[in-house]
Amino acid sequence: MRFVPVKVGSETVHFSIWETRVRDYQAYANSATGVDGSWKSPTFKGQAVTPVDTCPVVYVSWEDAQKFAAWLTDKERREGRIPASARYRLPTDAEWSWAVGIGDREGSGSPKQKDEQLKDVYPWGTQFPPPARAGNYADLAMKSAFPDLGAIDSYEDGHATTAPVGTFPASASGLYDLGGNVWEWCEDFYDGQSGARVLRGGSWLNFDRDFLLSSGRNNRSADARGVIFGFRLVLVGVPVR
Repeated sequence: MRFVPVKVGSETVHFSIWETRVRDYQAYANSATGVDGSWKSPTFKGQAVTPVDTCPVVYVSWEDAQKFAAWLTDKERREGRIPASARYRLPTDAEWSWAVGIGDREGSGSPKQKDEQLKDVYPWGTQFPPPARAGNYADLAMKSAFPDLGAIDSYEDGHATTAPVGTFPASASGLYDLGGNVWEWCEDFYDGQSGARVLRGGSWLNFDRDFLLSSGRNNRSADARGVIFGFRLVLVGVPVR
């Protein structure tokens, strides 16, 4: 995984440029014990969801992501790749907003209170439907594979399920798939206090424009797994170069 600095208010957080891939999670599963195997060769209505190992890993819960982050932190500290003060973790909801370009526009409040509040602002711009190659959403390729499901009219990204990370253009800050591919777990509680955790970014199965907003959120219990749930990490405690 590669990380780039992202301004979060007056601070800087290093974001993984892409979502955690199958190959990254495979390395973790090969080294750790007791890893749930739901992520291996997942299917949806008979179709492979992660056809190659550079696709984002799915069927990982918030709890699974936490364990992966702890494992990677311990591994790279021992190898001297990161200092003892550094660690990997999930981004906060606020950090994710800064990464997608709306952090200075949302104000205060819980993720639930901010959910879908910035209308007509998407990771790709302000128009809908998205322009060509905006990201991996519920498109005509997905509709062809799953005729009973909804899709964005006239939009095609060429992938019926997940796409390899880095397939579509990066954002101005160098991050891929801030919209589409898989929903990304964040640290926070959706209501800011307890219960379900926040997910951001939409997925290959989403076509509803509110879900695709930069300010759109999803929420699930920490143990939930599914074909549209993945994650990316941030690295904190390292100097900004």
